[in-house]
Amino acid sequence: MELNKNNIEEFKEDETGAQTSSETLKPKKKRKKISKTAIIILLVCLIVFICSSAVVIRNYIKRHENIEMNTNLESVFNEDIKNKEENQGNEDSNMPLSFDEMLKINPGFVGWIKVPNTSISLPVVKYSDNSFYLTHNFYKKYDYRGTVFMDYRNDPVDLDANTIIYGHNCYDGTMFSELEKFQDIEFYKKTPVIEFSTANGKEKWKVYAVFVSNAKASEDNGYVFNYIYPYMDGENFEGFIEEVNKRRLYATDVDITDDDNMLILSTCIRKLDIYSKGKRTYKADTRLVVLTRKLRPGESEYVNTENVKANPSPKYPQIWYDKNGIKNPYAADEKWYPKEISQ
Repeated sequence: MELNKNNIEEFKEDETGAQTSSETLKPKKKRKKISKTAIIILLVCLIVFICSSAVVIRNYIKRHENIEMNTNLESVFNEDIKNKEENQGNEDSNMPLSFDEMLKINPGFVGWIKVPNTSISLPVVKYSDNSFYLTHNFYKKYDYRGTVFMDYRNDPVDLDANTIIYGHNCYDGTMFSELEKFQDIEFYKKTPVIEFSTANGKEKWKVYAVFVSNAKASEDNGYVFNYIYPYMDGENFEGFIEEVNKRRLYATDVDITDDDNMLILSTCIRKLDIYSKGKRTYKADTRLVVLTRKLRPGESEYVNTENVKANPSPKYPQIWYDKNGIKNPYAADEKWYPKEISQ
C-alpha cells in the first residue's frame, strides 16, 4: 500500500499502540452541566408527584373502607329485620322494627336510608348536636366522611312535621354524593320514591321537590331559607311550601298537605362555586335539598312521572344570578321565616 499524506493523516496510533482513526482523536465535547435550579425544580416536582399520589391512594383506600363498613352494617341491619320478621311470623312492611344488633354497635342508630338507583343505602344516627357526626363514623371514630345523621331536634319515633337528614357530598359516590342525580328530571322519573326505615317500620317516601339553597346569608342578600326547621306544620306549612315551589327545579305529580310528614335529605353542592380561567375563585356554601313526604296509609307507591315539568325559572340564591350575569327576578321577594312554635 502506498502511503501518502492522506493515509498518514487517516491512521495514527494511540497511547496503547492501537491504530485509531483521526476522527476519534478529536477533542470530545463537554457535557452540559445541569444547573442547581433545574435540580431543585425536578426535586420539587418529584415531591409533589409523590405527595399527590399518596393522597390519591389514601382517598382510594378510605373510600373502599367506608363502602366495606357500610356494607357490613347493612348485613347487620338486615339480620335485625329478618329476626323480627321471623319472630312475628310474617313480613308485614308496616310492622314496628327493632334494631337490637345495630343499637349494640351504636345506641344512636335511628334508621336506614335507601335511595334506589344509587349506592345510597346507609345507617342514620342521631346525636345531641349537629356537628359530631360531621367528622365521626358509625363507630364514633374520627372520619372526615362522617355519618348520615338526623337533626338533633327531630324525634326519630314520633316523626316531626319536617325530619331532616344530613350527609356529606364526598364527590366520589359515597355518602350523599349521588343525591346530585336528582337534579336531572330523567333520574327523578326512575326514582320518585325512596325508603327510610325507622322503628315504625319500612317506610316509603315520595319525592316532592328538589332545590338548591344557601347556608351563608351573604350569598343571598342577607337571607338564608330555613328549610331545616322541624316544625313546618300549622302556620308554617303554607309559607314554607310556597317558598319550596318557587325554588324546586321541576314540579312533580306528588301533592303535599299540612297533615303529611316531610323528610328532607340535605347535602353540599358545588353548583354555585365561582371559577375564573379554570380556577375556583370562590367556594360557595350551598346545599342540594331533596324534599319527600311519607306515603299515606293505604296509598299506592305509584307516581305518574310523565307529568313532571321543568321549572323555567327556579329561585336560586343571589350568588347564582351574579355568577351567570342574570337579573334576579325574585330580588324583591319578602324574606320568609318560620314562626316559632313551642314544643
